[in-house]
This record gives sequence, C-alpha cells and structure tokens, in this order.
Amino acid sequence: MRTPLVALAVLLASSVAGSAADLAPVYTKAPAAVYNWTGFYIGGNLGGGMASSHFDDPCFYCSNATPTAGFFTGGAQVGYNYQIGSGLVGIEADVNGNSNFKSSILGGDNATSMTITTKADVSGTIRARAGVVVNNALIYATGGAAWADVKQTGIDLDNRIGPTLGSPTGYTANRGGVLWGGVIGAGVEFALGNNWILGGEFLHTMYKDRAANILSPAGGNGCVAAFFLNNVPQSTCVIRDQLTTDVARIRLSYKFGDPVPSSAGAALAYANSGGVAPLYAKAPAVASIYSWTGFYIGGNAGGGMASSHFDDPCVYCSSATPTSGFFTGGGQIGYNYQFGSGLVGIEADVNGNSSFKDSVLGGDFRSALAVATKADVSGTIRGRAGLVVNNALVYVTGGAAWADVKQTGVEFNNLASSPTFGAPTGFTANRSGVLWGGVVGAGVEFALASNWIVGGEFLHTMYEDRSANIVGVSGLSACANPANCVIRNQLTTDVARLRLNYKFGGAPSDALAYAAPAYTKAAPLAVAYNWSGFYVGGNAGGGLASSHFDDPCLYCSSTTPTGGFFTGGGQIGYNYQFGRGLVGIEADVNGNSKFKDSVLGGTFNQAMTVSAKDGVIGRPSLWIAEYLRCCASG
Repeated sequence: MRTPLVALAVLLASSVAGSAADLAPVYTKAPAAVYNWTGFYIGGNLGGGMASSHFDDPCFYCSNATPTAGFFTGGAQVGYNYQIGSGLVGIEADVNGNSNFKSSILGGDNATSMTITTKADVSGTIRARAGVVVNNALIYATGGAAWADVKQTGIDLDNRIGPTLGSPTGYTANRGGVLWGGVIGAGVEFALGNNWILGGEFLHTMYKDRAANILSPAGGNGCVAAFFLNNVPQSTCVIRDQLTTDVARIRLSYKFGDPVPSSAGAALAYANSGGVAPLYAKAPAVASIYSWTGFYIGGNAGGGMASSHFDDPCVYCSSATPTSGFFTGGGQIGYNYQFGSGLVGIEADVNGNSSFKDSVLGGDFRSALAVATKADVSGTIRGRAGLVVNNALVYVTGGAAWADVKQTGVEFNNLASSPTFGAPTGFTANRSGVLWGGVVGAGVEFALASNWIVGGEFLHTMYEDRSANIVGVSGLSACANPANCVIRNQLTTDVARLRLNYKFGGAPSDALAYAAPAYTKAAPLAVAYNWSGFYVGGNAGGGLASSHFDDPCLYCSSTTPTGGFFTGGGQIGYNYQFGRGLVGIEADVNGNSKFKDSVLGGTFNQAMTVSAKDGVIGRPSLWIAEYLRCCASG
C-alpha cells in the first residue's frame, strides 16, 4: 500500500510547488491559458513496475504460489483532451509491450511439481482522465478498463531425486487469451514548446482471475484416476491465476493543432518566448472567484474490482482468489477549508455494492467448499488535502475504511459419479460483521455555477483478514484444534467513481466573472517561494501490511495475515523548481511496528507460526505422516 501513497505524494508535491507563488488568499485568474490543452495527441511511454501473479491449486499439488518481481514496459498512447477553464477532461487508450514476469513452482514437496508462469507480452488500457490545469502544467487522476493478452502455463515435472528429475510427466495446465480488469492512477504533464508534452504517471491494475484445466497426457481430465482416484469434475480440476501490476512510467506526447492562445497579447508573449509557455504572477487582490470552504453533501456512482483471498489450514489444502468487477453507488458528506491555493477537509461516505465473485476450495477432493464474500454496505472516513486553481480542485485522500462483510463457506459432494454430486454435506465456514481497513486515493472536482460540484475519484482499499471456523452439522469444530480450524479471508477493492455534491453557502462572489473567465495578465512579481534546494525532515503515519505466505505442501497450507501498523522515520532529498513545475529525488528510512502473524498447517499435529517481521519459526517434524493425512483424506 506504500507504493500508491508515495506516488500520490510525489504528484501532489509537483503541483503544490508550482503554486507557492499563490499563497495569498485572494487572486484573479491569469489570462486565457498560454497553452491550450484541448485537442488530440499521440505519443510513447517507457517505464517499469511490479507484477504479482497469484496461483491457486485445488489440491492437485496442495500448494499455491505468488511470484512477484519487477518488469519493464514500453508502448504508445493516443487520446483527446478538452479544457474547461482551469479544468480538463479527456479519454486515452494505450498499448504496451512487457518483459517477462517471474515464474514459480507448485508442489515443491511432492513427487511431482508444476512449473507455473504468467506472461502478458501485450497489454493496454482505455481510461478517462480528469485534472487541473496550471498554465502549462496538468495534474490529473485517471481510471478505466484494462486488458492484457495473458498466457498462463503449467508444466508438471518429476520432482524426485534421480535420473528423471526435471523431466515433464505430460500433465499440463495451460490457457491463453485476453483478460480484462480495472486500472486506476494519477499523473503530471508539462507542455513544452512546439506542441510537445512531457509527463509521468503511475497505474495500478487488477485483472480478473482465470482457471486453466489440469489435463492428463492424453488431454483428458487430470483429476480422474490421478493420485487420489477422486474422479472430480473438470470444472474444479484447475489452476487459477490472478494478475496485479503496478507501473510507473514517463511519457512524451505530440499534440495536434496550434497551442497559441486566443488573446492577441498572450499570443505575442507566447511567440516572443520562443514557443515556451511564459509564467504569470499574481494580480492585485480581488474577491475570490469561488470559495471552496463549507459543508457539502452529494452522491456517487461507479465500479471497480474486488479480490477476495481465501486461505485454508489444510482441511481442503487449497486456496482461492476470486477477482472480478462490481458496481457501487452511495452518498457522501464532508467539509472543506480553503486557505489560499490550499485545501484540507474531511469526508465520510456510505455505499451499496453489487455481489463479488465466488470460488471453490479443495476442487480435487471428494468434498469441496464453495466460498464467497459479500460487502453489501461499505464506507470510509477520510481526510482530504489538495490544490485549488480557481474553480478546480485536485486532491489526495486517505483514512479508515469499513464494510459489513459476510463470508460464507458451504461444503458439497464433489464426486462426479455420486448420485448426490453437488449436495451440501453439512460442514460450513461462515462469519459476518463489520471489517475495518485502510483506504488511499486521489480525485479531481470542478465547481459549477451556483453551488454544485462535479468530480471523479479513485480509491484503493485493503481490509484486515478474518477467520471463519469450520464446523460440522452439530456446530462443533471439524478439526481436533478449533483455534486453527478456520478459513481465512482477506478483501481488497479498487474503485473509480463519479460524484456530484451540493455545497452549502459560499456561492461565487462575482457570478458574472465566474461565468465568463476572461482576464488580463497581471504585472510580473517575484516568486514568493523557491522550492529548489536540499531538505531533511521526519515523518510519521500508519497503514496496512499484507504478508502472503505460500507453502510447497510441507503443511499444504497458505495464509495472508493483514493488519494495521505504525511507521515513523526520516527523509532527505533535493528539489529543483522550474516555473510551476518541480522534480526531485528523495530517500527515507523508517521504523515500523509489528506486523500481524498467522499459522500454516492449522489442522496438523505440528503447525508453523509465520511472521513477516519476526522471521519464520516452527518445528516441521512428523511432516510425512501429516502430509499423508492431508492429501489422502479428501
């Protein structure tokens, strides 16, 4: 979660630096923008990021894996911007080529194991953009749909020490084709001379999960007469994969059309500057065009991606990460306080959500567990901090999130040849109630005539994990040790939504000036604050840490402990200001409080306590007997 927070902080810093000259509480607008952002553009991008592919197994190998590593990306984008005063809306599509992602192994403790890989050689997005224009600079938030041509491969290999070690056995789990998902992000662009635009952005993308059938050497169902003689259906004899990427990239675009402003005076200044957009100083103080200070109430509607990760202590020796899109809508109420070009505020919202995707644990067993998560009602309580440019606002936001989460697990007969195939067995793993978590995001708003405000925002939310006891018909635990006989669930969501608010009081003080933004250039003044230079300082805050532990089937288990922590430390860096733009570099060192721990193999006579902070401790004794009980019981 630290990555989105850092990226958002950099974006806000780059914009606030350019507004330091505007710290007085009252302003006039600059003349018609020296650079006109309206028009089509085309360009290229180059960057890198992290790709995380989570593989779930129905207990063919009783294992799972989450290979995560960096990759390079490069491609092209085309889009259209429409500028409205100090605001901008637009649409963009891009196509990128990507380097290889990291591979891994399922079932490393078994006689055979499977080498698994995800590749997305080509990917792209179709996104809306909304931002704030400050002369020749643009700060924006973005969100929309993402796609990738994903190739998932799985090759079963002999894992026994001997002459055939590493040889393929003929069993496979392969699937290819386009996967869709959702993308959210933010960026900054600077208009250079001669129609060129230079910028940078980050994008967080979450794709739907997908299943690849486990096939025998003959091409049939790999779970029929394979190892356990379970004869389970092909629909549950699969390896599931869920891909998430985070990318930071630089971009260079060429805008079609003449960027010369409409006013003759500004056009002359533009020409005399050699095609470089000149900066403008403050005008004499007049009544503010729009006051953002005050209470507001409104509604929102949008959609996103929900990913629910289910971990199992080896009752089913399986895991699942159902990931898919959902719709959301609700209302928000808040208060803003404007000071000059800065704004701080607080907001609370409550939303209703459509259903999330479900899945199955133990698909290779005679009995399997259908698992699902529902969060019909959710909300956040967030702080907001942003930059005001006349009637436009760009902001970052973060705080606490809650959801009324209902986790269900219903065991059913999974033996395809049985007359009671699909019937419930009576074993369940259910739990409900409010879950808390953390949320970060960014957004853009535009003040319309009278007191109406329209905008868009994205929110990335991560909730704490929670356990549901596995119980039988009698209500008693299904395991000898009830404390670890649980199905754990951890929910993460990404949402992009539109919002419309009504602000009480504080209507524009000069309606005529507000409706017709035609202004004269102010006399040049010295820059009020110079951001260039070295700095050193401290920081304090908090967040959520999610540690996913994968196991090759020593315990045939997985776990994803997720909880809050505190952090504090120091930073040192250097800024370089150029007009209203800023670039810099920073290094920081922080100390963190303890992360949440968990248990692998909770149904075994011996289990392992795992922690990302304190290391991995435990006693893996008697593992042969435990493995046989796990994987032969069904």
